[in-house]
Amino acid sequence: MATETKIQQLVHKLEEGGWVKRVKFAVIVSAILFNINLWFFRDSGFRGLSHEKGMEQAQIAREIARGNGFTTKMIRPAALWLFEKNLGTFPSDKQPDIYHAPLNPYLNAGVIIAADALNDMLKTAGQKREWISWLTYDRTMGVKTFVYAYDRIIAGVQVLFFLLAVLINYYTARRLFDDRLAALAACMMLVCERFWEYAMCGLPQMLMLFLFSAAAHTLVRAVEAKYLRKSPLAWLAATAALFGLLALTHGLTIWMFAGALIFCAFAFRPLGRDAAIMAVIFMAVYSPWMVRNYLVCGTPVGLGWYSGLHQIRGTEAELMRARDVSLSGLSPLTFRNKVQSQTVEQMRGLMDMLGVSVMAAAFFVTLLHLFKRPETAIFRWAIFLMWLCAVLGMSVFGITETGAMRANDLHVLFIPLMICYGLAFILVMWTRLEIHVRFARLGFLSLLFFISSLPFIEGTLQMVAGPRMMIQWPPYVAPYIAILGTWTTEKEVITSDMPWAVAWYAERKSLWLPETIQDFIDLNDYKQLNGAIVGLYLTPVSGYKGFINEIVKGEYKEWAPFITRNVTTREFPLKVSTYMHVEQECIFYSDRDRWTPRED
Repeated sequence: MATETKIQQLVHKLEEGGWVKRVKFAVIVSAILFNINLWFFRDSGFRGLSHEKGMEQAQIAREIARGNGFTTKMIRPAALWLFEKNLGTFPSDKQPDIYHAPLNPYLNAGVIIAADALNDMLKTAGQKREWISWLTYDRTMGVKTFVYAYDRIIAGVQVLFFLLAVLINYYTARRLFDDRLAALAACMMLVCERFWEYAMCGLPQMLMLFLFSAAAHTLVRAVEAKYLRKSPLAWLAATAALFGLLALTHGLTIWMFAGALIFCAFAFRPLGRDAAIMAVIFMAVYSPWMVRNYLVCGTPVGLGWYSGLHQIRGTEAELMRARDVSLSGLSPLTFRNKVQSQTVEQMRGLMDMLGVSVMAAAFFVTLLHLFKRPETAIFRWAIFLMWLCAVLGMSVFGITETGAMRANDLHVLFIPLMICYGLAFILVMWTRLEIHVRFARLGFLSLLFFISSLPFIEGTLQMVAGPRMMIQWPPYVAPYIAILGTWTTEKEVITSDMPWAVAWYAERKSLWLPETIQDFIDLNDYKQLNGAIVGLYLTPVSGYKGFINEIVKGEYKEWAPFITRNVTTREFPLKVSTYMHVEQECIFYSDRDRWTPRED
């Protein structure tokens, strides 16, 4: 009898007692660890950083970690033009980066410094205990290594910020709704594939998600303080400071802050006072970076704002590869056409940008719903205003990439809050059906969860099924890009159509393929880069294009003979060439044979 009683007590604890939360927590943690294992440590999972701007920021972080400051090995011809235009000279020894926001590279640099210190300790310990050596890594990309150690470190940082963002959104949802909805919404965030993809690609979107989630939480606390007849100013000040950090992660999020200011200007009394204080705090956080840019390149906004000419002056790549970015001839009509077309493109792909989440898409229906709690009712308008301003900002500057992961994508930041509201609305509709069968409710919730996680389930099954290609091909083959570092010295320069990858994996100064061959020759002859241009590395970035429209007549038309391997290099500075990796899809032109082993 005693044994049966103990068993019954154990079952009761598992079903209704204090162990319920512990079991649920253990299941969630186990699922997270399983997924991290799939993404990071299986051959079918993580294959290195995949986004060009993610690699750019990564190599800037590495330069910071090595004591070189906020500098870059990737050279944009447009940056040369801006430096020469405003300062009369180009800092060719250590080129300050004037394109990217600083917070993500600095955070990554801190993690790299800490990881390197731990790595050195483990290497020392590994001399006595061999089993420790497998935990260590090489600081440079080896030619026999498929995944760079720093790739894992940087992706790991983004995964951590993603999990922290889920936790913050959980507590925000608890305040807006209740514990059960918050828990279900958090689980839906964990199985949203879009978050995991962004975490692995190298972009700072998960850091942005963490900061925006924290800003949204403090804004909710400010709204609560208002209805409790308390001063919301402290919470609004924290919101402004967090938005300042968000802008230091990606300047485009300033548009989102504009939406928050509009909301606060009308939601809090006296009208406009708190919004003005928030604007001052925001500028106090963000303005030091503008001062730095002005001192470095002569303009407080740096080079990044020129990307707003995307579609008006061609692609962003064309803009950054040009030696002169002209602002002449701009008209309101062409600008209006760009904003219109970019907005239409966003709306057409909105479901994908919201992570194919039905719950997130249902948010827009909740704008017509009457929520009982005033805090919940009013805060949805804050989300909507910030989202509208974000859409406008993305339309003005453009979403330049064509793939799933886009550097200017701000929609992903709104997915968690939209999931909470959409889920709340759907559950309210379910309760109005007055179906009081527990099994039916459980089945309904399971169906919602299953529909929301379909892309995630598909991706997970593909990874579990078997190994895929262990490299990000096309266009990246990290170990073969690293070979370029053994063929050249630190003072030499390689020009390429993928300079971000050369700078990251080969650790060499890399010039973005200039718009014209004459620009290349001028830079080479006059030694403007404080080093000879000794290589031209062409890859599928330029080669995987439509032959007539995009190579012969497109942005790479000057280099079409080199891309198609139909050129005589007798009068060109780089006279010899060799095909490289994966069915000879890449080619390296050089001043001499650098790949044949020599005794001297």
